[in-house]
Amino acid sequence: MLFPYKDTNPTRRFSVVTFLIIAANIFVFLYQHLSGIGYEYSTRQFALIPVELFKGNLPDSTLVSPLVSSFTYMFLHGGLLHLVFNMIFLWIFGNNIEDVMTRPRFLFFYLLTGLISGLAYAVMSPNGEIPLVGASGAISAVLGAYLFLFPWARVHVLVFIFPVQMPALIFLVLWFAAQISGFMDGQGNVAWISHIAGFISGVVLHRFYIVRRR
Repeated sequence: MLFPYKDTNPTRRFSVVTFLIIAANIFVFLYQHLSGIGYEYSTRQFALIPVELFKGNLPDSTLVSPLVSSFTYMFLHGGLLHLVFNMIFLWIFGNNIEDVMTRPRFLFFYLLTGLISGLAYAVMSPNGEIPLVGASGAISAVLGAYLFLFPWARVHVLVFIFPVQMPALIFLVLWFAAQISGFMDGQGNVAWISHIAGFISGVVLHRFYIVRRR
């Protein structure tokens, strides 16, 4: 098990958009659990449900259109660990991508690749009624961009309980290989195809959003 906890790759300025995305995800999670709206109800209403994209809203999911839920799903999470792990990944790698793209471009890149990763999940299961939640697809795109922009940046990783430093190139290739393996084996309740599509979209699209290289 490899888990990153920081990188050695300073930014020129504070990453406002990355911070606000993290804050929005935390706020939504707390609101779901602490307000009267209910976690299950809000998830059903705002998650991406594949069949809705092709056949319209299900009877118990009518609050927003499928187009809206194609974006709102990425601000929902399936549990505390899901949220925490995603936000750590986003903070470590997202701040540097925001730094080279500028704030508005990074926000657009994040939302667009999140949309692409969600659509990939839906296309793979067009009649599926299992909701997709989480920022993992958009964050995977951030990782794809990071791989090409900062391959030699040092990433501090826990290998089980042991701290290790490695180039981002090695960590991200291993991470992507794990996503491919998970998809091929059908491991667990994870939308592997969303991660894979997000990563590839980040690799392909990041070059169109870069304003300054470092």
